[in-house]
Amino acid sequence: MPGLIDTHVHTAQCMLRGISECGTVGEFSNWLFGRIFPLQGSYTEEDALASASLCVLEMLKSGTTGFVECLLAERYGIDAIAELCVESGIRAALGKVVMDVSPATRDKLGWHHGMWQTRESAIEGTLAAHDTWDGAGDGRLQIWFGCRSAEPANNPSLFREVSDLAQEREMGLTIHLAELPHDNDYAREHGYRTHVEYAQGHGLLGERTVLAHCTIADDGDIQLLAETSTSVSHNAGNNAAAAWGPARVTDMLDAGVNVSIGCDGAPTNANMDLLRDLRIACHTARQRAGNRSALTSETVLEMATLNGARALGIHSYAGSLEVGKKADFITIDTDAPHLQPVWNPVATAVFAAQGGDVDTVVIDGQIIMRKRQVLTMDEEAILDNVRGRFRDVAYRAGVEGLTSAWPSV
Repeated sequence: MPGLIDTHVHTAQCMLRGISECGTVGEFSNWLFGRIFPLQGSYTEEDALASASLCVLEMLKSGTTGFVECLLAERYGIDAIAELCVESGIRAALGKVVMDVSPATRDKLGWHHGMWQTRESAIEGTLAAHDTWDGAGDGRLQIWFGCRSAEPANNPSLFREVSDLAQEREMGLTIHLAELPHDNDYAREHGYRTHVEYAQGHGLLGERTVLAHCTIADDGDIQLLAETSTSVSHNAGNNAAAAWGPARVTDMLDAGVNVSIGCDGAPTNANMDLLRDLRIACHTARQRAGNRSALTSETVLEMATLNGARALGIHSYAGSLEVGKKADFITIDTDAPHLQPVWNPVATAVFAAQGGDVDTVVIDGQIIMRKRQVLTMDEEAILDNVRGRFRDVAYRAGVEGLTSAWPSV
């Protein structure tokens, strides 16, 4: 079957796997500013590379052949992570963080200093990375703009500048959008009806844009997304775990929106197994619609393959198994109790298979994994490296309470 494409990934968060379940997190802002930002803001470049290596390894081992990184911060060391992607053989669109948050706003919000940089350095760093790395790995690597969310902390004028630069350089752009009700509140404060209309007003929508979440998109928003050929990354597993949404996926598809699938971040979703998230996407869409036929296994598999390729702008040569396209494919070993018998291969892949059932991964004609062994990465060294440093990050960040409350008596 075609290789899977994950359109919303935080590579820096794989070393923070499951910490949303450690203790009481509270509101989203408390989780973000009190836990995630201090941890990620305390990363060294070596920490970020260790987390990204773990993330890429996990994606390859579960059948993902391409992905979009949404927020690669300057402090993470883009050169080393870009080189990691090239050497691993995976296809990647690395969204380099761009932001415009004043020091006063940063300090008022309690935004960790390690997660902040100036507008000028963010844009300059992204353009420099694009000059150096875009097209590397025989064209497998892309450098995109990864915009911080449209929120009170960010300067709206940044989005128009980034939009113009992206168009000038034919770069992709990704941003979290229309996640929670307060996003629409922010849009109305700036004279727009919704967060999606705000994005359109600042030049953010278009065929080279991938919007993450869109859980609060309404009829007008969906029509606008379709008219502008904007792609949406549906993060079913993360949204379910965070009690967001679910997004109106079937309505978007019916309107002609290109909807793909993303695992999002490991703190909440806990893994990067896109096969698992296909199942969650189907189940939540059917539950929302009250119709078990609302989203078929064939449709959701196409969302994770060809639609993902469209989102990356590579659908002319990837995303499906067709004569003349590049050889990006995976094989699933169905010789297991939970995969037999196979009445419908697509339904079996979507509803029964797990990432651990993927046997072989081929990208651009190169065998990347054979019989569960990734040939381009040192799995043992990557795991040892992560085990040796993840608690040190929490210690440096001063974040406590990252343990289980069980047993409770």
